[in-house]
Amino acid sequence: MYNWFYNPEIQFNMWGLTHILTIIIGCGLIIFIFLFRTPLLPYRRAIRLTTGMLLVLSRISLDIWYINTGMWDIKSSLPFELCSISSLACAMMLFTKSQRLFEVFYFLAIGGAIQAIITPDLSFGFPQFRYIQFFVDHFMLLLAPLLMIWLYHFTIPLKSLLKAFITINVIAAIVFVIDHLLSANYMFLRNKPSGGSLLDFLGPYPWYLLSLEAITLGIFFLLYLPFMAKKLG
Repeated sequence: MYNWFYNPEIQFNMWGLTHILTIIIGCGLIIFIFLFRTPLLPYRRAIRLTTGMLLVLSRISLDIWYINTGMWDIKSSLPFELCSISSLACAMMLFTKSQRLFEVFYFLAIGGAIQAIITPDLSFGFPQFRYIQFFVDHFMLLLAPLLMIWLYHFTIPLKSLLKAFITINVIAAIVFVIDHLLSANYMFLRNKPSGGSLLDFLGPYPWYLLSLEAITLGIFFLLYLPFMAKKLG
């Protein structure tokens, strides 16, 4: 394989220069779209559909990469991670302009993508395909709900916070059963990621799952604050 496609010798270095530059570039692009959201309004349909297609193609390309590198494994390659589920749901949201999906996956997608971007569970460093795919996917995931706010003026009612919290727990319950059936660790419901993450600060298994419940609710509330401020203003 070419080095850009698969080279285990090029390891990912969390918070190394490349990781930091990737975050700066990704955030810069999102800020650019925010600043020019009004001039972009005539092109909003094309932007929405292109972002949705990129999310779908990202997932398909990852499966192709798994197969071509011989790394496909039922215990780790199925789309049962929260960000994988959110990517597919956000693609559907963008294709259909679904308010229901938006109200839930605004919380799940942004909350999950931020954690993944800051502390990626990633082994392959730049410029490998897996590195590029990972960050493109997660920044698109971060952008998808924001596009519906900036370009389509979607909004979030308070009840959506509860909907999102119930939804993520239902998803976790289903994935927990799948994990035990497959001896897998999707959504890190059986163990913490080996490469280090924010979960390391939440105690040992299974207590970190309870801590994560409280933190998830807190993050969802923070994500709701801009809408609350707008209503109060």
